[in-house]
Amino acid sequence: MVREELIFAKQALSSRAAVIEFIAAAADKAGVLADKSEFVKAVYRREEEISTSIGHGISIPHGKTDAVKEAFIAFMSVEKPFIWDEVTGDEIRGIFLIGVPESGAATLHLKAIAAISKKLINDEFRAELFACEKSADAYKILHEIDESIK
Repeated sequence: MVREELIFAKQALSSRAAVIEFIAAAADKAGVLADKSEFVKAVYRREEEISTSIGHGISIPHGKTDAVKEAFIAFMSVEKPFIWDEVTGDEIRGIFLIGVPESGAATLHLKAIAAISKKLINDEFRAELFACEKSADAYKILHEIDESIK
């Protein structure tokens, strides 16, 4: 699920909308989306339910919709932390955006969130991930998550 072309280190983005739009455009370019606009709407619908900020400078937004052709996990770290949403006021440094098809993937997004969360409770893992200057280095670290989902 973790795709190298959807890993972005040290980006100069500073808002939830900019991050979601950037990653959705990359996912569309990678061919994993059937409808970028519908995917973005699904992500925002989920954001309206409850904040996807989980603490430790991390947010895990996700969209479960048939606008997703192939399940994926994208990651972005940002140069400067920013407030993810006004409800929590949490400052975010890293974002995992998950996309899964609505049909045939009943628990896939839950497995992905669990696998990511399990790694993120480790302070050293987070520090190593946030220290990555290059996307390829972040991908090498995140590949471990992929293995735990399979």
